[in-house]
Amino acid sequence: MAEFHDLAELALNREGQSWGNLGYWKSETEYSDACRALAILLGEQAGLDRQSVLFDAGFGCGDQLLLWLDHFRVARVRGVNLSCSQTAYARTKLVEAGFEDSAAAIVPGDINDPGIWQAATGTDRPSHLLALDCAYHFPSRLEFIAQARRHLAPAGRIALTDFMLSDHHRTGSVTHCLLRWMLKRSHIAEANIVHPSRYLDQLRQAGFDEVRIVDISKHVMPGFAHFIRTFRVAGKAGWAGWLKYAVTSRFLQWAYGRSILRYCLVSATKAR
Repeated sequence: MAEFHDLAELALNREGQSWGNLGYWKSETEYSDACRALAILLGEQAGLDRQSVLFDAGFGCGDQLLLWLDHFRVARVRGVNLSCSQTAYARTKLVEAGFEDSAAAIVPGDINDPGIWQAATGTDRPSHLLALDCAYHFPSRLEFIAQARRHLAPAGRIALTDFMLSDHHRTGSVTHCLLRWMLKRSHIAEANIVHPSRYLDQLRQAGFDEVRIVDISKHVMPGFAHFIRTFRVAGKAGWAGWLKYAVTSRFLQWAYGRSILRYCLVSATKAR
């Protein structure tokens, strides 16, 4: 069976790059650069440094793992990714870059499987847990947050980029019915998409404090939509790939323009 999360994003990148997020388009115009900018923003929000023991909860094809290691110089990297094809690709990239130990420390698996956390984290509890543009795809973000609280080291940091409902959006509206349909088509659990106030409550109830939520929608959603409209995806990714990105870009433009969804940078600290 074909994977929903595969290597299709390679068609969007320049040669040698394999990013797979929505990008941060404040000043960037190329997909690979925008994706890297979003990852740097997340790493800075998390407070990564040379002492960080990092757990990446959805590392894609591995470019962000190299960023954590090369740009932020973190001490160690581990991670889990649902896609087997992406995990194999990421391992190859890490080995070729000279990070054999990190390549051996990333595994394919479901982030909501408690057993996969032990396999991925080992006995060294992570100081930082990152989820770059992937938490909304998890079977249950609530369970993910609970597992993060359980496995992070004392005073550990969690940082994510994630979708939320706009404060102005009414869940009982006709528009919300359309949103529910699009979420299902996009393999996103409806329960994962909540208003910021609810998101904040969920983190606090799970045992996190110092919660910070920053709306970066205007530099993410319209930028990605514009890029897809102007990029000749079909010639590189085939018609199936073109359709996937065309639908995604139109959905994001609609959800942003109608003030339905917002894309946010989130960080919190494990409470003592």
